[in-house]
Amino acid sequence: MKPSTQAPENLYTTLLNNLFDLEARCSNADQLDTLHKAVAQSRDNYNAALRSALQDDDLEVAALTSQMGTIQVTLDQQVKDLGDIASILNVITKAVDIGSKLAARIAAL
Repeated sequence: MKPSTQAPENLYTTLLNNLFDLEARCSNADQLDTLHKAVAQSRDNYNAALRSALQDDDLEVAALTSQMGTIQVTLDQQVKDLGDIASILNVITKAVDIGSKLAARIAAL
């Protein structure tokens, strides 16, 4: 699998595999809403990547894929620790935003 597809898949899989624990850490409806929207957007980004013809040697694609890989490491650690949910949601939001930029690149082709 190409890195530009693998990165969105990793994010989506992480969110799905940890959804129950993340939901349990949410203390209000706004946090749950943020989490659920992030999961849905992550799914859409992954599906867009699966349908894409992105070239991993494209500089913008490579940069976005690298950013997703870097933030995935942070997210994996935070999900493992299950600390402050606000901090975790912040990282999830950043990761999904990067994935959305990658999806936008796909749409622009």
